[in-house]
Amino acid sequence: MRWTALLALTFWPLAAPLAQAGAWLREDGAGMLAFSQEIAGSGANYSSVYAEYGLNARMTLGLDAGKGEAAEDWIAVVFLRMGREFDWLPGRVATELGLGAAGAAEGGAEGVLQSGLSWGNSFQTGLGWAWVNLDAKGIFHLAAASETAPPAVAGLPVTLTEGYKLDLTLGLNLSERMQVSLEMRFEDPAEGADSLRLVPAIARRVGRRGWISLGAIVGLDGTSASGLVLGSRVEF
Repeated sequence: MRWTALLALTFWPLAAPLAQAGAWLREDGAGMLAFSQEIAGSGANYSSVYAEYGLNARMTLGLDAGKGEAAEDWIAVVFLRMGREFDWLPGRVATELGLGAAGAAEGGAEGVLQSGLSWGNSFQTGLGWAWVNLDAKGIFHLAAASETAPPAVAGLPVTLTEGYKLDLTLGLNLSERMQVSLEMRFEDPAEGADSLRLVPAIARRVGRRGWISLGAIVGLDGTSASGLVLGSRVEF
């Protein structure tokens, strides 16, 4: 299994040029910075920035931030990811813990605690190098207690609301400069309705360290807006 894991790490930068790394870690001293813009048909646009930096062979430091159209629709989380392999399980498993802030419905900001669990595996196919990645995240919002929102965390003067995300991504590396992917996104936010979306995308390498991508957003639950997603990424 060790040689397949080594191949997975070798081809991972090709296999996933624009997606979040999921179960994979950055090499020591290596980094990545990515931007994306979702343009929804309903006008509910969303901009995001994502960054990773390898602290060492076992830990990756990252930033996950995004901003919607509403003034309170923003979030920024700094996280630490740690991963490992198991002899009885193909691929890699990673755990993640993050702290940050998000916009509050009444204005201002509230604290955010984010936890995550990821599994990923890369493998060779007749069409090229492929991969699968599953990400599960819990996003917990902490706000000051009030008369309408009494304390809910061990008697402390804070309230807790939780949201969840589940992403499944399949990808195929057609060449060293071209890649396609298909992502299924489920989100149960702390505030608002659930959503289920399908995001097919194509990406192309630009130069030695950059990628650009174009994807479609297809709402599958009858309420999620459809649209486009534009992305770019640079590695350093």
